[in-house]
Amino acid sequence: MTIITELLGAFGLFALGSVLWRFGRISQRMAQTLHTRPYYLGLYVSALLLWTSVIFRFIFLTGHLSSWGQSVHNILYILLVDGLPSLGVTLGLLVAWYYWSWLLAERE
Repeated sequence: MTIITELLGAFGLFALGSVLWRFGRISQRMAQTLHTRPYYLGLYVSALLLWTSVIFRFIFLTGHLSSWGQSVHNILYILLVDGLPSLGVTLGLLVAWYYWSWLLAERE
C-alpha cells in the first residue's frame, strides 16, 4: 500500500473509534438515567481496540517495521493491524445492537 492510503485508512479507523466513543458516552448517560447495566463499556473497549490498531499501524508505517508489515505471512501484523479493528467493530456492533434494539422493537 502507498503511504497515502495507509494514512487515510488510519484516519478512518480513528474516526470510527471516535464515533464509538461518542456512542458510548450517549449510552452511558442513558444507562445512568434508566439505571441499567453498564453494557456501554463494550463500546469504550471497541473504540480502544480501534485506536490501538491505529497506533500499531503508525508503528509499522513509520518504523523499520514497514517492510516487515508487507509480508502476507506475518501473523503479528495481521492480528494487530487487521484483527484488532475487525474485533472492535464486531464488538461495537453487537453491544450497540443489544443496547439500542428497543428503538427498533415493533409495538402494537
